Amino acid sequence: MKKIAIIKNRDSLNSENYFSAIEACGAEPIPFLFQNVARLKDMDGVLLPGGVDVDPACYHEENTASSYINKKLDHFELRVIKEALAYGKPILGTCRGMQILNVYFGGDLCQDIEHHDIHTWTEEGDRVHSTRVQKGSFLDDIYHSKSIFVNSAHHQAVQRLGEGLVPIQFSEDGLTEAICHSSLPIFAVQWHPERMCLKHTRKDTECGLEVFRYFLSQIEEQ
Repeated sequence: MKKIAIIKNRDSLNSENYFSAIEACGAEPIPFLFQNVARLKDMDGVLLPGGVDVDPACYHEENTASSYINKKLDHFELRVIKEALAYGKPILGTCRGMQILNVYFGGDLCQDIEHHDIHTWTEEGDRVHSTRVQKGSFLDDIYHSKSIFVNSAHHQAVQRLGEGLVPIQFSEDGLTEAICHSSLPIFAVQWHPERMCLKHTRKDTECGLEVFRYFLSQIEEQ
């Protein structure tokens, strides 16, 4: 059984949803929090979940709109990414996970996006909006469609892309909604597939479980 290290912290929203999704796909989720990163050599892949804002200092900017920063988590996840890549482990990032991956590769973030009306979480729950998918991308392989509906719960976004990263999905207002690496086994989405499947399945979005299934299939090909 494949073992997936999931970065688990008290700031992550609905961590149990990630564990349920990985288990539903036939793999074993392993909680990973401030542990010796050398343990990653025994994992088959790494999942970087959603959570709090990344400290702008990590991408050499002053804090103008970032909140609930956890510097210890930032530095830990950056170390996890470095070690996972050194061991050749595939990585899946969601929401904050996509943002920290972009920062790792030298990119930066928009600290507060302009179009909150279609992206930011409300008391009623996640927003939902349409997106455009790049032909030939991993999302095209998954959903076989040039346009898919996803959930949304963020106020920050990838701005300048990190080295080697390729944008493959775009929102109605032009934000990057998913990325992959041009040569490394790295996949990331700005949305929350773990809240688009199983007990959180919704009729107005695609099935998020397919993202986790795809990720695991790529691990098997390593």
